[in-house]
Amino acid sequence: MAQSFEINGAPLELLDVGELALVHSNYKPMDTWLLDKLYPNRPMFARDEVPVAELSVEQDLAPLVSPQQPGKPFDSTQSAEVNFIKPAYYKPKNQVTPADTFDIVLIERLRTARIISTGNQQLSDQDKMIISQIAIMKRNHDAIDNSVLMMAVDLLKNGKYILESDDYGYNLVDYQRDASLTYTPATTWNSAGAKPVTDIKTMKERQIAADGGEAKMAIMSGAVWAALSNNAEFQEVFVKPYAGIAVPYKPSLGISQTATFKGYMEDIELWVYDATYRHGGTVKRFIPKDFFSLVSDTQGSVAHCKIKNMLANGTVAQYFDRQWYCEDPSGVMLMTESAPLVLPSNKNGVICGTGFITL
Repeated sequence: MAQSFEINGAPLELLDVGELALVHSNYKPMDTWLLDKLYPNRPMFARDEVPVAELSVEQDLAPLVSPQQPGKPFDSTQSAEVNFIKPAYYKPKNQVTPADTFDIVLIERLRTARIISTGNQQLSDQDKMIISQIAIMKRNHDAIDNSVLMMAVDLLKNGKYILESDDYGYNLVDYQRDASLTYTPATTWNSAGAKPVTDIKTMKERQIAADGGEAKMAIMSGAVWAALSNNAEFQEVFVKPYAGIAVPYKPSLGISQTATFKGYMEDIELWVYDATYRHGGTVKRFIPKDFFSLVSDTQGSVAHCKIKNMLANGTVAQYFDRQWYCEDPSGVMLMTESAPLVLPSNKNGVICGTGFITL
């Protein structure tokens, strides 16, 4: 249903936020591979903070009783330390102004849906405002998604991340990953005498000793993969036994913007992740070029808390969109609110570090 505004005595009908959300969902999403792979759960909490509990539970054994005796409850002991962590709170707000650049595919989709004028006639000011609405909602949502992704990347690399801005006080979210889970090899993997298989065994042992579980996947840069796959020790253990039988690792140029699966090392998935982003006019990497990690925790979460807007009425949602006419500055404003927090299911589910190759 359209949302109407009166501008200079003339009616202006724009899409309401529900219609905007439907159009936005047809856009190609940003690359969320890391979030989908490591943080697939999406819990919601109708409160202002996320309860994080560390549970220590003994394994249950069925109670032994005589057939003539009544049933008996489990005798289990459980202790829990619950912390409450304040989520990030995002409120990107932008003014809707008539668009002057257009996506032909989007225009045709809007015309097919009869949202804007059909035919080949020139777009009206109202049509241009609707196109601008869609672009601004996408920008708002993508800005929030990018921020959540950066939280996830910092959590992978450091076991913690910082929430801070000019309008948000310093908040360090530290899940207290065990210090032994930061690892740098004694000899870089692209140097003579490197023993990456031995290093990986050591990393697995440390992770299990820290109650981090057994590694399911390894995430590294393309440069680290090149050094690992060409290393003599790695070749001896994982490549030469298959000579004449199979090609365990498919050759490639090793350059890709998306995550690429290279194969298995025992039952560990090997992934190369060289994705970049642009911020402040500079292209930056999500993970450093000399980074390597073993990951056992692939059941992390992106939690969402209550929206702190009176009009939301306590709603818990990934995005809460609202638009209104503002007198100063004069124009239609579109704002998106979100209260996300990225958290692991096992704080010691990653062992990682930098310095795995000489740059």
